[in-house]
Amino acid sequence: MNEHIMKLSNREALELTGVNNVNLFDEGEVILETQLGHLLIKGQDLHITMLSLEEGKVSLEGMINILEYKAAGTDIKAKGKNILTRLLK
Repeated sequence: MNEHIMKLSNREALELTGVNNVNLFDEGEVILETQLGHLLIKGQDLHITMLSLEEGKVSLEGMINILEYKAAGTDIKAKGKNILTRLLK
């Protein structure tokens, strides 16, 4: 397994290695599949400046507000269970 490295500069530039796939991309949200699970990146005016899946590298620019990892196989968009879901178990 190659290393998964993240370098964030001033919340405006993000460089990543160990990226397998880009699952979703728009100006407010990016979802990457990394070697350590899914990575959700939220922000404003996000732009991919470099993408090389062969090398596992991605670079982003924009205002980065949230970086969140989810284990592989989980629904990256799923929020916490609501009260009704817990009661009906």
